[in-house]
Amino acid sequence: MIKKFTIRFLVSMVLIVIVGTTLAAQNFDDTIKIGVAVPLTGKVAYEGNLVKQGYEVWEKWVNEHGGIKADGKTYGVKIIYYDDESDPVRGARLTEKLITEDKVHFLGGPFSSAITFATSAIGEKYGVITIAPEANATNIYERGYKYIFSILPPAPMLMVPIAYMMNEMLEPKPKTVAIISANDLFPLSCAEGFDNACKELGFDVVMFEKYPAGATDLSALLTKVKALNPDVLALGGYTADALMVIRQCKEIDFFPKLFANAVGIPIPAFINELGADGNYAVEGEWWLPGMKLEDPIFGTTENYMKALRDLFGADYQGQYWTASGSAAVSILQLAIEKAGTIETEKVREVLSSLDVELTTWPAVKFNEKGQNIQWMHPVVQIQNQQVKIVYPENSQESVPQYPAPAWKER
Repeated sequence: MIKKFTIRFLVSMVLIVIVGTTLAAQNFDDTIKIGVAVPLTGKVAYEGNLVKQGYEVWEKWVNEHGGIKADGKTYGVKIIYYDDESDPVRGARLTEKLITEDKVHFLGGPFSSAITFATSAIGEKYGVITIAPEANATNIYERGYKYIFSILPPAPMLMVPIAYMMNEMLEPKPKTVAIISANDLFPLSCAEGFDNACKELGFDVVMFEKYPAGATDLSALLTKVKALNPDVLALGGYTADALMVIRQCKEIDFFPKLFANAVGIPIPAFINELGADGNYAVEGEWWLPGMKLEDPIFGTTENYMKALRDLFGADYQGQYWTASGSAAVSILQLAIEKAGTIETEKVREVLSSLDVELTTWPAVKFNEKGQNIQWMHPVVQIQNQQVKIVYPENSQESVPQYPAPAWKER
């Protein structure tokens, strides 16, 4: 235990020296301190480290590009990190340490809604703003808090762009939609949001049916769907659900003109396991490196990706977890600069009224609860076993392929 603590302490000291030297070299008037307790070990360490990389690339970029101007001076930025070990209780304790001992001005959130639920309560207690990159569970934002803001839109927004793509870009335009969903909070929320969007746009939703989470056989349900012959089959499910549904659709020779899923289609396992059978499937994504976005910080998404590769290696692949971390602190930077101060209440007031596009996030606008209510994010489709952005048009890599052919023709 002593040896482990000593190593952590020495590493921390080295990082502090490096950061301090970098800030001093820029001759900044003062420093904005941002505290981040984030999972670097534990069950969500993979995602937590990606979020941290998003913070890191922004910190380096800002300090090398003139800092942040407010209060009549130029600030450098310093992010103080702690490992919450994927534990909400530890995350809350570390967040209090960041506020009371490290005296941070603002907080960057961790990965995970469960951890953010705990840490944001501490931020609220002390009146410190938390920008949460990876927390869109609605219960976080139903507590009447003033100091929590989310980069991720609520889960019901994830599949909404698919409905708009169907309405704007598919020929002939689909008419009927069947929706099935795992009876689990996140996929069901996605499916319900898609259902509402389809109805608002005038599509005929001929079925909305839930199945038990973790189900391994949906052939009976899919046979019912086939009898309705919908143009679109939408699935609120994870990667394993999508693999099962496509395989069982093929077994009963049911090929909807469009198959849409909540999450998991772009990952290599989906494409590798299904081969050509996975073609034509679509999914909503929060952010992709191929998007053509601009902002006053990184300039373009291309610049942002170059900054990531300069920092983490030429083969670095952009992930939305990383982008959301960068977006959290980018939106904070824009709010500080617009407010002209780092004073909490004035920054909070500006955050509440921002409506912006970032290179690191398609759109951000907060409601009175602190949720990002802008749903415009990309839709991807598997085409020739490759992931292509097909919506929105300004980031389009390929036009949507529709309608999907019969299985034997793929």
